[in-house]
Amino acid sequence: MVRNYCPLDPDELFTEEEMEFIATVLKALAHPTRLRIVFILYMADNNKICVNDIVDLLDLPQPNISQHLFVLRSAGIVSCERNKNFVCYSLNDGLAKKIIEVIFNEKKCMDKEENEERKF
Repeated sequence: MVRNYCPLDPDELFTEEEMEFIATVLKALAHPTRLRIVFILYMADNNKICVNDIVDLLDLPQPNISQHLFVLRSAGIVSCERNKNFVCYSLNDGLAKKIIEVIFNEKKCMDKEENEERKF
């Protein structure tokens, strides 16, 4: 029996530090609420929105949202900025933003294919 294998070893492509970083980003994105928060930030003007607006949009308690934002901030996915009584978050450029862009582009393709199938 012949086994198919990838001729490249992941350890040759990425350092241990890079693998840890990728795993951290993917773990942070691997919760539906955090994914929703990142989607909201991605779609917001300048990829920035205040916590109270996120609370209103997701209809979840503010402490719950704050816990999820802490995880995203710890993973380097978002940054926060205080403006008087408001705390606003922004989506950082980087791996997470690129992942979200891929998801949005794939969703557009799926929707387009679905609409084309309905025509027939």
